[in-house]
Amino acid sequence: MYSMLKKIITEKDIYRQILLLEHLLHHSQLTAKELAGKIGTTERTIFSDLQLIRSYLPENWELASDKSGIRLLAQKNSLTNDLWETFLPHSASLQLIKQLFFTKELNIPHFLAEIGISYETLKRQKTKINQQLAAFNIKIHLTPAQAILTGDESAIRIFYHRLLLPFTHNNYFFADYSIHEEHYLHFLTKELPEESTVDTEQIFGICWFFINSIRIKAGCPIEGFTFASDDPLFLLYVPYLKELYKKEGVYLQDEEIFFAFFCFLESWNYNSSLGNQVSDILNENYSFLREKAQHAVQKIADELSLQALNQTNLATNLLLLLLKYAESPALSKQFQLEYQEILLQRNEEYTVLTKESTKLFNDLPQFSMIGDTTYFVNLFSLLSQQAISSIRPHLRTVFFIFQSEPAWKNFLQQELADLLGKRIKLVPLEVSQLKTLAVQTGDLILSNIPLDSAPLPVIYLSTTPTKNELNQLTELTSYSYL
Repeated sequence: MYSMLKKIITEKDIYRQILLLEHLLHHSQLTAKELAGKIGTTERTIFSDLQLIRSYLPENWELASDKSGIRLLAQKNSLTNDLWETFLPHSASLQLIKQLFFTKELNIPHFLAEIGISYETLKRQKTKINQQLAAFNIKIHLTPAQAILTGDESAIRIFYHRLLLPFTHNNYFFADYSIHEEHYLHFLTKELPEESTVDTEQIFGICWFFINSIRIKAGCPIEGFTFASDDPLFLLYVPYLKELYKKEGVYLQDEEIFFAFFCFLESWNYNSSLGNQVSDILNENYSFLREKAQHAVQKIADELSLQALNQTNLATNLLLLLLKYAESPALSKQFQLEYQEILLQRNEEYTVLTKESTKLFNDLPQFSMIGDTTYFVNLFSLLSQQAISSIRPHLRTVFFIFQSEPAWKNFLQQELADLLGKRIKLVPLEVSQLKTLAVQTGDLILSNIPLDSAPLPVIYLSTTPTKNELNQLTELTSYSYL
């Protein structure tokens, strides 16, 4: 299950049962005590929930239990999606979100009769759902007669894209998925000439294709933003996108055709090959953006004494990033809503990245309406760090002070080095060498003996390390962007 969908499920019992199923799917066997600890409830509640889940399980699935624990078993060729198709309809809050996806105005008397809940109950659930929708600048407006989603239609679609992306190929939301998928893949592989092809996130794009088609058919048009109808890259893909959506019975025009193009552009992968016609258009018509991107890369290369950075794909990647913003600053500002967790924080190891990305953003006056630079700066930093790491991998040193039988110590050192990966440099050390040790920020000591006045944080492990100790070690030594 996925975080956004779980936030929409407001019923505590259904939410708890979904969590229970998740844990059983991810573990071969768990005891009731372990499940209770993971979910934060009592063993008595676990047994009660398991009894209810048994009555809901689809064909070819079963719950087995013995003295060793509880297992969720599936026969060969059983699909995990079958579980969610069985359980998700029991959530009235999710049913409300689902039905609002397919219609502009939802008839509430009919909905209440179908779901079997009272209007007062629905009002309470609506309030909880709106707390999650607030981050997308949309909300549900509810009366005894009808329910509607209010806010910019583009923001509504962005919310549904985040919600449904993991379930694009799940028939709970999309009937006849294989037919629609075939249309989109045919568009990517057959309809686009070779010189116009690009590498894309396919499911990302398919989900946008579905959402746009369904919302247009529901009478919920995109409105209220300007775009350059003579933009060369836009004009390249207009005829192909129109033919794609016609297969869904949708005839794109005005803002809808540009929004479909922008969604397609958002699905483009970085570090990918571009068709010759695409490359020519980028070089001939967006030279200003390319020069800005190349200048930023050169500044970073000079600051880090890393001229090889100019030989990576970073300049092209930054051009694509700038292009998404330049095509429509208004839409870019709204699309930042989808992955808001990227706004939280970034690694500050390379301060030059923040400086150069902020300067680049401010040098492009058309971006001024976006205001907050945080999202752009984070994406810029992600692309830059990836390029830097491809040339100069980040290495973190872990000093290995271990007293044991020499053969075991040698074997364990190799096993730990393999476990920690290529970004961790595991260096054997004797206690007597601690006083003269040259250290850097982020270095650690790994030891199986007590150390007094160590110059670095110490991670202790047993002579024969336990699973929990190894898990803690990988967590503490992992290096990530966030």
